[in-house]
Amino acid sequence: MFDFIINETKILTQLGGVWIILLLIFARTIGFISTAPLIGSKQIPALVKVGFAIVLSLIFMPMIDTPSEYPKGYKFIYLIFMNAAIGMFIGWVSSLVIEIARVAGEMLDSQMALNAATVFDPGTQSQTTIMGHFFNMLGLVIFVSIGGMEKVIEGLFKSYNTFPVIVYSFNFNFLKLLKATADLISIAFLIVSPIIMILLTVDLILGLMSRAAPQINAFQVSFSIKPSVGILLMLILLPALFQILAKLFLDPNRYLY
Repeated sequence: MFDFIINETKILTQLGGVWIILLLIFARTIGFISTAPLIGSKQIPALVKVGFAIVLSLIFMPMIDTPSEYPKGYKFIYLIFMNAAIGMFIGWVSSLVIEIARVAGEMLDSQMALNAATVFDPGTQSQTTIMGHFFNMLGLVIFVSIGGMEKVIEGLFKSYNTFPVIVYSFNFNFLKLLKATADLISIAFLIVSPIIMILLTVDLILGLMSRAAPQINAFQVSFSIKPSVGILLMLILLPALFQILAKLFLDPNRYLY
């Protein structure tokens, strides 16, 4: 099978090395689109993703420095996989910014006693909580409105300066990636911390009421009080959430370079 692929690559060398570079750029672009925020959603048809990857590859092609030597044989196949892996990694790291909003919503669900109520998210093909889904959609709307997709695509283009198309090793900063995961949880908690603190105060009040009047089932009462208080607080703080999320999404490539 590999011999057949290598024989087919000889046709590319006859057409010129430019076609080889174009295929390597396309491999990185299609890998990026498969994991990037918004465009990487499973709701978007595969044909649309491939067409968008072809357009981006043709736009990037004239602006990328062509190497002096072009890969052949097994090197070409290896570089296809390398560029696809780099593209997937860049798209995944860029999507961490959007995940901040979803994680914040799921934290809020656990305090509002809504974590048992889940809905199916067609974008990720998985079950998610109600507030998690709401915050995820809210984050996507803000991300698009402030030009987040343009910045993510700009980050993909800058990757060709850090990792050229002819790249045989892929070294990433593991400590920076670990910090990105820690920031994902800490920033998400800080966003919803005012609401969580007030809901914890409600839990404390209900606990004192159950001690003063044991006949009151505080656990059952909390199921009707905490969701109402949480939704009311979220509506009050929603304008501030818009500004906080917009500032976070202004630099979606902060964990890449």
